Amino acid sequence: MGWSARAKLQSISRYQGVTFRALVLGLCGSALQALIAPYNDYVIRGVFSSGGHFPVFPFFAMAILILMLNVILRVIQPSLGLSPQELITIWCLMAVASGIPCSGLMRYSLSPLVAYQYFATPENEWKALFHQHIPHWRVLHDDRAINSFYQGISAGESIPWSAWMIPLSIWTIYVFTIYLVMICLSELLRKQWIEHERCIFPLVQLPLEVAASPRPPFNLNSFFSSRAMWIGLAVPVAVHALNCLHTFFPYLPSIPLEIWLNPFLRAKPWQALSPFKVFLVWSVVGFSYLLTLEVSFSLWFFFLLFKFQCLISGLLGFRLSKGPGVQWTGHSFSAAQEAGACLTFVLLLLWKTRRHLRQMWTSAFSGPVMNGGNTEEAISSRWTILGLMGGISLLIFLNHLMGMSYVFALTFVCFLLATYIVLTWQVINGGIPFINPSFSPQSFFLATLGPSRIQPSTTTALFMHSISLTLDLREFMMPYVMNGLKAGQEVRLRRRPLLLAMAAAMILAVLLSYYSVLQLCYRQGAINLMAGASGHVRQLASILAGPQTGTDWTNTGFIMLGGLFLLLLVWMRNLFVWWPLHPIGYTMFSSWATFQLWFSIMLGWAVKYGVLKYGGLKVYRQIRPVFLGLVLGEVVCAGIWMIISLIAGGTTTYRILWF
Repeated sequence: MGWSARAKLQSISRYQGVTFRALVLGLCGSALQALIAPYNDYVIRGVFSSGGHFPVFPFFAMAILILMLNVILRVIQPSLGLSPQELITIWCLMAVASGIPCSGLMRYSLSPLVAYQYFATPENEWKALFHQHIPHWRVLHDDRAINSFYQGISAGESIPWSAWMIPLSIWTIYVFTIYLVMICLSELLRKQWIEHERCIFPLVQLPLEVAASPRPPFNLNSFFSSRAMWIGLAVPVAVHALNCLHTFFPYLPSIPLEIWLNPFLRAKPWQALSPFKVFLVWSVVGFSYLLTLEVSFSLWFFFLLFKFQCLISGLLGFRLSKGPGVQWTGHSFSAAQEAGACLTFVLLLLWKTRRHLRQMWTSAFSGPVMNGGNTEEAISSRWTILGLMGGISLLIFLNHLMGMSYVFALTFVCFLLATYIVLTWQVINGGIPFINPSFSPQSFFLATLGPSRIQPSTTTALFMHSISLTLDLREFMMPYVMNGLKAGQEVRLRRRPLLLAMAAAMILAVLLSYYSVLQLCYRQGAINLMAGASGHVRQLASILAGPQTGTDWTNTGFIMLGGLFLLLLVWMRNLFVWWPLHPIGYTMFSSWATFQLWFSIMLGWAVKYGVLKYGGLKVYRQIRPVFLGLVLGEVVCAGIWMIISLIAGGTTTYRILWF
């Protein structure tokens, strides 16, 4: 945050609660996202309105409130304008709800309930392979409801809501439980990450800048009065405006922002580097400028190290495989290294946080007064720990009911929570607007245990689990909560009412998303939408029908190698002040995020390195608004293009922030 904005926010002397109008506006925005985002993402397939952990719709709506509604209200009566606390409340509520109607939950949660039967044929023998391992209450059994979900209903037919009632109700209990656990984890780690370690939280800095108190005569704050900010904003606006015009008028020139290198990598051993591309994302350049040099350097350096490993494998004649559960552009060996690094990092993090955790435990159970009477905490220490323990216990029990053994369910839940913790740490330190590891619980357990050591019912439950909570984590909930707690602290919002308001936004978004997504699927046919994917069920069938092998010692070795190398990185970083590599780069070195964004991160790092080396801290602060302007300009362009796509009602060929 800039010094002027920080001074204005810190001038607020006391903590304030959530106002009624901020709550109403935030919940209305959350409801609007839940109703519109599925149509925008699945049918039009334009700009992702709620993609990633810096979603377009919430920030675009916040900018509209500041630049239009707030200016009008303050002209009428200065006291009518929305305060910084209210603006941040609205942004937090819309942010936590943004991923739910899309990849955060709904894109993949419905298909396992029907795909198991719809795609079953006598030839693939799915019924004999795993149908007997699926609990009756877990899925739909109404043939008409299943077939019309994929094929659509005829005119005059009604949507079979009753067929979904039992499986969706039980699944909703599971979802709300995992949200509760994420909230408790966020509160458990909040003080350590925000106050003790002082993590950067790059994705929060722009909302705080634009929400800072306005000043006369234009009722806008100093951020909008900065000439440097408008210079930065003009760059993505000009480029995207030209490219958008090219979409409608092809004879106009365009500026390519994405260059695929695959055509130059066809010969051996260079083909081992494919896929490989250079992608310029203005907002990521802006976020990268806010990072420490060691973090931004490590993010792109370790991605190139991953590509170097691929090249060496090609030279030595190794085949780069991709086993079940390995995601995106990663390979089995890189996914295994990521998993080992992430699990090791979580153990180190918990060890580093041990004093804080001990203090919370003592505060919770050593006396009658919870939290020392501190009303600024979102949840008392006692209820944080009890909520976490109760939520984990319920998750284990529900996974057992779905088919897992108790021991495996315990291990599975612990693995998931460890993944959530490290990915949240990546977001709040690395400023990555979306995060998606190349490993998953499926890839980890199949490598370490092997199909032969996992019961068929457990394998079925593992692969019938929603991808949104295990594999595709680009919009999972915990980073939204942590960013919200940080933003609320900066503007002196009471954490408890803010967290309750965010929980209300989650519940509202889940219920409305069920309605909007099922409406779309039954009206247009899920087979025609992104929501109709069934690859996870197909993988389940191939594993159960394939050879029941034991431990994959090659990839298990890579898991151990990843853990040991991360320990080496941490040791070197603690031993030498000059050590330039941060562990964050290795924990995501082959992820989808680094594949997409490595060049933009490198560009932001290079500019910051040059500015600090030749201009010093003073120049760094002076041109900081330029890079925040890059973020603001690209998000505003994405929001405008999203509205144009919704009005046009058709699929567009130019997409902004399309990851």
